[in-house]
Parts: sequence; structure tokens; C-alpha cells
Amino acid sequence: MRPLKLTISAFGPYAEETEIDFAKLGEKGIYLISGDTGAGKTTLFDALIYALYGEASGPVRESTMFRSKYANSQTPTFVKLLFTYNHQQYSLYRNPEYERPAKRGDKLVSEKPNAHLEMPDGSIITGLKEVTQAIENLIGLDKTQFTQIAMIAQGDFLRLLLASTKERSDIFRKIFNTDLYQLLQENIKKSAETTAKELEYLDMNIGYAKNNLQLPPGTILPETPVIDEFLVAVQPYMEKDAAALKYVNQQLHINEKQIAQNNSQLGYAASLIKIQEEIKLCEKNIKKTLPLVKNLQTVYDNAQQKYKTDYAGNISEIVNIKNKLTAYDELDKIILQENTCHTAKSTLQQKLTALTSQLTRLTTKITTLKAQQVQLEDILVKQEQQKKLLADINTQQKELQELQLKMVEYNQLLTAYKKALHNYQQEQIDQQQLHQKHDRLEKLYLDGQAGILAACLKEGQPCPVCGSKLHPQPAEPMDCVPSKEQINLLKQEKLQKDSCVTKLSMEAGNLKGQFNSLDKEIIKKAVLLLNCNEKSEIRSAAQLLQCQLDKDLESVQAEMTATSKSISLKENLNKTIPSLEKEYDNLSQEERSNQQQLAVVTENIKNIANKKAEKSAQLTYKDKITALHILQQKENYSKNLEKNLHDSQTELIDKNTFINNEKAKLAALTTQLKNTTDIDIDQLQKVQKTLTGQKNLLIQQQNKLTLRFTNNQKTLNNITEKKSAYERLSENYRWQRDLAQTVNGTQTGKEKVTLETYIQMHYFDRIIARANTRFMMMSAGQYELKRRLSANNMRSQSGLELDVIDHYNGTERSIKTLSGGESFKASLSLALGLSDEIQSAAGGIKLDTMFVDEGFGSLDEESLEHAINVLHTLTEGNKLIGIISHVTELKQRIDKQIIVTKTPHGGSHVEIIT
Repeated sequence: MRPLKLTISAFGPYAEETEIDFAKLGEKGIYLISGDTGAGKTTLFDALIYALYGEASGPVRESTMFRSKYANSQTPTFVKLLFTYNHQQYSLYRNPEYERPAKRGDKLVSEKPNAHLEMPDGSIITGLKEVTQAIENLIGLDKTQFTQIAMIAQGDFLRLLLASTKERSDIFRKIFNTDLYQLLQENIKKSAETTAKELEYLDMNIGYAKNNLQLPPGTILPETPVIDEFLVAVQPYMEKDAAALKYVNQQLHINEKQIAQNNSQLGYAASLIKIQEEIKLCEKNIKKTLPLVKNLQTVYDNAQQKYKTDYAGNISEIVNIKNKLTAYDELDKIILQENTCHTAKSTLQQKLTALTSQLTRLTTKITTLKAQQVQLEDILVKQEQQKKLLADINTQQKELQELQLKMVEYNQLLTAYKKALHNYQQEQIDQQQLHQKHDRLEKLYLDGQAGILAACLKEGQPCPVCGSKLHPQPAEPMDCVPSKEQINLLKQEKLQKDSCVTKLSMEAGNLKGQFNSLDKEIIKKAVLLLNCNEKSEIRSAAQLLQCQLDKDLESVQAEMTATSKSISLKENLNKTIPSLEKEYDNLSQEERSNQQQLAVVTENIKNIANKKAEKSAQLTYKDKITALHILQQKENYSKNLEKNLHDSQTELIDKNTFINNEKAKLAALTTQLKNTTDIDIDQLQKVQKTLTGQKNLLIQQQNKLTLRFTNNQKTLNNITEKKSAYERLSENYRWQRDLAQTVNGTQTGKEKVTLETYIQMHYFDRIIARANTRFMMMSAGQYELKRRLSANNMRSQSGLELDVIDHYNGTERSIKTLSGGESFKASLSLALGLSDEIQSAAGGIKLDTMFVDEGFGSLDEESLEHAINVLHTLTEGNKLIGIISHVTELKQRIDKQIIVTKTPHGGSHVEIIT
């Protein structure tokens, strides 16, 4: 990639559009970029990187900071780059985001970032990401790789020169993308750590399981890390618990048989006691029930007598009431019809009252609205008159505003004319003085020339002016004679002053013509609008007219608002009045219909009253509800007679049956007691208590042994299951730990070289080999770089340490022992070697341009010569190298130069010297 032309505008310290034509520097060789500190030398490289990749060359600058602080607000910020690649030409344009004036108004708007790339075939690629991707595909390098190859900065590569293995590894990781090996190291390490945690967790679970074993009191768990040995040691305890559990179960079975036998004897004794208690209860019940039977007999006899006396007559009355219930239903229907008619009559009367009130209100409202309608007949005509009046006021206001603007313009022109006239008069005075000075000095010059000629005259020789050989009165030489150059300079100044005076005269004349024309136009408008032809009276007359127009406008607008409301009111009236009239007609018709219905209902009420009187005369009770109430009372009385008779008879029979049953039960129980023997129940209960206590103790022993044996058996099964997993994880962890220590360089007693560092050592050896071809030349064969093969200690990372061989004394020492100038030569060599290796790793890509930034100030004259020679070797094959430096010797040694200068307020400027 070779840049041909770089154009930057309002970019960094460059306030104006600046063009750097690299084509003037030739196709190969070295050129110098020099200038004031902060003038913008490195900014040229920033602009090149920004054009290609849309970013700054380093992390300190950001693309949003590119807008120049010196630039005019109207000047756009952009970068254009014309370059060639593989003998084909490309055109690239980018602009960052920045604030610019809006096309309308005084506000600032944000100019969005943009980019486009014109291809050799004329096609154009647009878009920030799309253009960057196209550049990366074309050149084969991303922004980081390009800056590492194309820009060699002393600070960055001196840091690489003096870095430790860890720091150098971090740098190489970004350059050669060895982070995959670092990721592999971390993954292997994490895998080993994960297995270790799993193994630790499993070991902890096995430990918990061991501690969960419950052994007999006085016994201790065996201390052995081997699981098999632990299981064998625990087995005797398990067998002992199994034998003890079997013995307890046998004893518990014997105890349960003894308890069953004793329970049987206790049951028999309890049954004898229960028979004796039941005999006493039977005797007591018989004695208590006999008096009740007599009372119940008396109650039954009374109930039977009452039933015979009242029951038949009460049933006859019930039948009579039931036969007349249908007549009561007919009476209820008549009463219901009467109530319905009265309700309908009341409703119709209420409706008629409401309708009469509504009709009265509607009549009043319609009359009022029609009166308003008549008053608004001419409102539309009034509205048109108001619109015309408003248009006239607006026209006068517009004309008045135009007149006032022209007055302002007139005053501005008058002020400008006075200023221009004053400038013209001042310059005219200076012109006259300059003319006088020129004439005076020119006369002195001519007089001085005459004196010079007179000094050269000789009697008898002809005068070079008049030819006379006689010289009666030769001119005297003068002391202060102006030179020809002074006369010419003064003449040039006079011509410039004449041109300036002429220009100012024309400017004043133009301004005078403009305000005279405007004056006539103002007078003409003032006469028509204000009836005023005096300019001094125009302002006050305009103010009076403006006040009057404002009042008229306010008055007309108020009237138009009221008129608009009146028109809306008229439109509403035109809709409302017919609607109200229709409503009135409907209500009138409804009133007539209700009056007819009221007459019919009144007649029906009279007829129903006659039917009600006839039906009431035929019935015993006033209505069906009363009849039903009497019927219910008589039916209840009959049911009570039946119930009392039945209940007294049932209770008498129950008590007689109870006494007979108790007597039979007493006889049977007495017979059972004749054939029984006596039993000592207290002794049986003592035996029962003893056997129960023995059973509880045996059950406690059984539960304790069962719980312990079951828990221990489950725990041993769990340990046996985890045994195989523990052995498998232990085997995996051993080889994972060894592999993790190897790739991460943490093996005890060995150098701390990681897998990534081992890969980077290969690249580092190649970089050193390439760097030594330059370092040997720049150091006149004294120094050679060498990677340190053995570590200083076994604690820190190693493998990328750098030493230097001093061929003058045959020693090998740390690179940090070099002086400042020697360190620069070493870092420059290492940077060039790194650049070569990056290009090689990137697929043999070659760039036709390179920049080297600073560092030459620390070199002596001989070292500077060697460094220049090394850089000259890089220009073979049509490569162009730019050196950014302040060193004076470089300005003397390098012919091709880009000089960057800055001014206090105007930004920086570029000059190319070839």
C-alpha cells in the first residue's frame, strides 16, 4: 500500500483544508517530517490511519477529538486518501462526528460520521463498517497489525526491549494471536481444579459417611484412609449388632406369650365383676319404674275420653271450610282486578299531570328561541363586514412593517456610507501625503544623480547628458540621496494606495446611491400610508398608526369572536326549534291518548265494585286468608287429639315392656353367678404390670439395635458406592494435575515456561534473528541480541528474557545495561525485526511506506550514520520511509522533508521540500 495524496480539513491542529502530496517524495528513499512541538507531525499518521480504519493510531486519541479547535464553524472536517495497491488506484473519504451550523437557523447540529471507498472499476462502497472491512480485505491487515508494521515509535518498542517475560508475553499475545494457547492453559488448569474440587467433595462426603456410623459405647472408629481396610474393620461390629438384635427379638416373643395368658385370666375376672354390677342395676330400675306406670295409665285414660268427645264435630267443620275455598278464590280475583284498575288510574293521572307541565314548558321555550332566531337573521352579513375590515387592518400592518424595515435598512446604509466616506477621506489624505513624499524623494534622487554625473565630468570631455565639453556650473554632490530601490518601493506603495482610494471611493458611491434610492421609496410609502412627506415625522406617525391599528385589530377580533358565537347559536337554533316543535306534537298526542284510557279505567272500577259486593254476601269469612287460618287451627286441633292418644298409649306400653325385660335379665344373671369360683384379681394386675415393664425395655433395646444396624448398613453401602467414583477421580486428577503444571509452567524444580510462552519463544527467536541483521550494522558489529536460555530463578515466569552479547569484550549481559543511545538502536532493530515478522506472519504482505517516530536525539554522530544506513537498506524495493524527528543533523542529512509549522491562531501548515 502506497499513499499518493492525503487531504485533511479542520482535522487536529490543521484548521483549513491541507494537502500532502506524497508523490512529490518519489517512490523510494527516506524523508523527514519535522516541525514545531505540537504542530501536528504525528497527526499526519493519525489522519492516514483514520482514513483507512476510522480510528486514531493510539489509545490516547479518539475519533471524536479530531475536530480542529482553530477551524471556522463553516469548514467541514474530513480526510481524503488517494493510494495504490497492486498497481491499482483507490480513493477513500471519511469524516468523524462533529458539530456544525444548521442550514437554517443559528443552532448547531451533529454531522454524522460517514465513509466511502471508490474502487478501480468505478464502483463505490459506502458505510463505516463496510469501508473498514473492504480495506482489511484489500490490504490483509487490521488496524492493530498495520500500526505495528507501518509505525515504529521509540516508546512502544523500548518497552518491548526492556519488558519482563510476562510483559513481553502480553505484547506478543496481541501481535501473534497466541491467546488460544493461553486459553488452552487456563482450560486445562480449570479442568484439573474442577476435578480436585470434585475429589475433595467426594472425600468429604465419605468422611461424613464414616462419622455417621453408630458403634456400641466404648468402641472407636478405625483410623485408616484406605476405604477397603475401613470396611473390613467395621464388619465385626455389624455382626455383633445383628446377633444382639436376634436375641432381643426372641425374648420379646416369649414376653408377648406370657402377657397374652395373663390378659385372658384378667378378662374372666372382669366379666364376673360386671355380672354383679348388672344385677344391682336391674333391681334398681324395676323399683324406680313401677310408680311411673300408674301415672301413665291415668294420662292415657284422659286422652281417650277427649278424643271421643271432640274429634267428630271438628272434622265436620273442616270439610265445610274446604268446600267454600273456591268461592274465596273468585273473590280474590275480583279484588285483584279492582286493585289493578285503581293502580292504572293513579298512573294515568300522574302521566297527564306531567304531560301538561312538559307542554307548558315547551311552549315557553319555543317562543323564546324563535325570538332569538329573528334577532340573528343578519349575523352572516355582519361577519363578512368584519372579515373585510380585518383584512384591511392586516394589509396596513404589513405595509407599515415593510416601511419600518426600510427605515432600519436606510439607517444602516447611512451609517455604512458615513463610515465608508470617513475611510475614503482618511485614505485620500494618506494618498496625498504619499504622492508628495514620492515626488519629493524622486526629485532628490534625480538631483543626486546629477551630482554623481557632475563628479565624473572632466574639462574637454563631452557631458553624457548634453554633450557639451564645457562645464561652467556642475551640480554639487548631495549627502542623503535615496536609492533606486527606495524609489521603486515607494512607487509600488503609491500604486497600492491609489488602488485602495479608488476602491473606497466606489464603495462610498455605491452606498450613497443605495440610500438615496431607498430614501425616495420611503417618502413615497410614507405619503400613501401616513400622509406624511417629512422623514423626521415618519417614525412618530408610524407609531401613532401602529397604536391605532392595534386597537382596531383588538376591537375587530373581539367582535368576530362574539359574531362566531352568534352564528353557532343561530345554527343550533335552526336545529333545535323544529326538534322541540316535533316533541310538542308528540306530547300532545300522548296526552289525548291518556285521557281516553283514564275514562275507560274509571268505568271498569264501578263494574268491579258491584261484583265484589255480591260475592262477599255468600261467604262466612271476609276473605280466603281468614278462612285458611281457621281451617289450619281446626286441623291442628284434630292432629293433637290423635297424637295425645297415641303418645300416651305408646309410653305406657314401653314402660311395661321395660319392667318385664329387667325382671327376665335379673333371673338370667342370678343363674350365671351360681357356678363361678373366686379369683385374686390384684395378683393378676401385679403380674401384668411386671410383664409390661419387661416388654417396654425389650422394645427399647430392639428399636435402638434396629436403628443403629439399619443406619450403619445404609452408610456402608453408600461408602461402597462412592469408592469406585473416588478411585476413578483420583486417577484422572493425577494426570490432569501433571498436564496443568506442565502447560502452565508450575512444575516444582523446573523453569516457569508456559505453553503460550513456548510458542512465543519460536516467534521471538525469529524476531531476534531479523533484528540482529540491523543491530550488528548499527552497532558496528559490537552488539548482538540473544534470548536468555536459562531462568534467573524458579519462581517467576521465564523464556522470553533478552540479553545482549558484547563482541568487543566477549561478555553476555542483560539488555537493561545498555546506554540510552544503544537502547534506542536495539529497540529500533527489534522493532524492525518485529515488523518483518508480522508481515511474514500476515502472509507475506508488504507495505510500500513506513514511519519511524523520534528517538534519534540520543545517538552520537557515528551511531546516527549507522541508523540512517540501516533505514536506507529498508528502502530497497521501492519502499518510502518517513522519519518524525527534531534532530538538526537529520535535517542536514535528509533532503526530502515535510515541514510542519503552527501559528498562534490560524492552525498548522505543511510544506514539502524535495
